[in-house]
This record gives sequence, C-alpha cells and structure tokens, in this order.
Amino acid sequence: MAIWHVYSDGTRADIPFNTEEDKVFGWNSVAVCAEIAGVRVWVVTVNDTHFHSLVCGEEELAERYRGVLQQRLQRRFPEENIYIARDEVESREEIMRKFMYVYRNCLDFYKNLPGEYPWGSGNIYFSEKRHFFEGKRIGALPVREYNRMFKTHVRLPDHWLYDGEGRILPECFIDFEAVERHFGSVKAFIAFQFVKKEDEAAMKQQIHRRYVESRTIQDLRRIGSKYCSDLCRMSLKTAPFEIRLKVAVKMIGKGVSGRSASLAKALFLRPEDLNRLV
Repeated sequence: MAIWHVYSDGTRADIPFNTEEDKVFGWNSVAVCAEIAGVRVWVVTVNDTHFHSLVCGEEELAERYRGVLQQRLQRRFPEENIYIARDEVESREEIMRKFMYVYRNCLDFYKNLPGEYPWGSGNIYFSEKRHFFEGKRIGALPVREYNRMFKTHVRLPDHWLYDGEGRILPECFIDFEAVERHFGSVKAFIAFQFVKKEDEAAMKQQIHRRYVESRTIQDLRRIGSKYCSDLCRMSLKTAPFEIRLKVAVKMIGKGVSGRSASLAKALFLRPEDLNRLV
C-alpha cells in the first residue's frame, strides 16, 4: 500500500481554522473523509492556516480522500480558496521523515510537546499501556444530534469516541499500530523527532513548491478573480492589462503561484508578460 502526504499550503494568508469550532470541523473532516475514501490515517495536524495528513491506501482511494476533503472544506469555507495537494512518499526513510514533519508541524507556534497539541495526533505512539482519552460513543447519538455534531450523513463506526468539544478521538481513526511497525522501535521514533532545522526548512520549501505546481488553471483563475475584484471591482477577463499584472504580482508575492505559463493563462496574459515583473 502506498503512503500519501495530503495537505493544504501553510504560506497562505487565509485562516480557515481560526476558531476552536473550525478546528474541530477540520479535524473531524480528516476522519470522516478518510472513512469515506477507505484510506488509513497515520498522522494529522490542523493549524490555523492549514493542515497536514499522512494516509495509507491505493492511489485511487488517496485521490478520493483528497477530493472529498477538498469539497467538504470548500463548502465550509467558501471564501478561503482552499486547495489540497497530494504527494506520494516512497522510501521508508522518507516516510519516517515526512511522518515526523507532520507530527511536529505545530512546533512553529506551539511551545509544548507535539503529543500535547490538541489538534495533532496526540501522544498515542509507542505507549506501553494503551490508555486513551475517555469519550462518548458515536453510536449512542440520536441521528439529528449526530448530523449536527459531525456535519455529515455518512455513518461513522458506532464504537468511535468523541470528546466534550465534539472532536473525534485520534485513537479511533489513526492507525498507530501501522506507524509503530514502520518505525520498528521506540528508539527510531525518538531519533526521527530530532530532525535538523535545515532539513525541515528544505522540506517545507519542497512541499510548498509541489503545492504551487499542483494548482490547475481553473484554481488560479478563481483566486485571481477574487484578487481582481478586490482591486477594481471588475471581472478578471475584462480588467485592464495593468490590473491583471498587479494580480499576478500579488499571487506570486503571496506564494499562490510561481511565474508559470499556467498563471499567465489563468490571468489572460502571455507568458512573456510575466517577464516584465520585477
């Protein structure tokens, strides 16, 4: 089975998961969409501006997970222009490094241990005694309350648990046993927590580059249209050339896109027009 890194971009200015309620929605969405698609989640972290997850499954299932998660988040946050990318992680060592990258992702702003971060996978790995958080059974919820809490008509396993905030507990949907088999030992798990800062910085750059490259022309045009409307209250297609160039500058500056032919086409420009930009 293949391993996939499915994530949104952390350099965006949007803050879709700004409130506790929105973080609960983002967290539960990973669990719900993984169950719909049939993939197994290895690790997930939801931050204010983005999320990361590592999942296991065939490519068709991983793409379904990415797609249904994209639709679910976009419906919840229609103004955010959320786009989710999917990269295959191939070698054993790279899988372990990427796992730790996602597990440690909260450390950019969270000062305690990653296992204590409430919107991460929790301290559930390599535990001598499986002592998890107490919660209430999903199967005991009335249908109306279930739909209100989890924002879905898809039926989740009755034995899954949720806490007082409505957050599905990580031990219900995260395949921690597969993670432990992959690392092989507690020592290996601990060793990979101490990733060099330069390695992590390089990984962030690579992830962002892949994210930018994965955008379609339609995605870029939708974002450009919003920026154009903010600038001049005109449609992108009928906006003056100078305005469309300003939109290009803004999109490149915010890390939404690079100077690519796709960006030019999305903004009704020629590729050589982007060469004018400083």
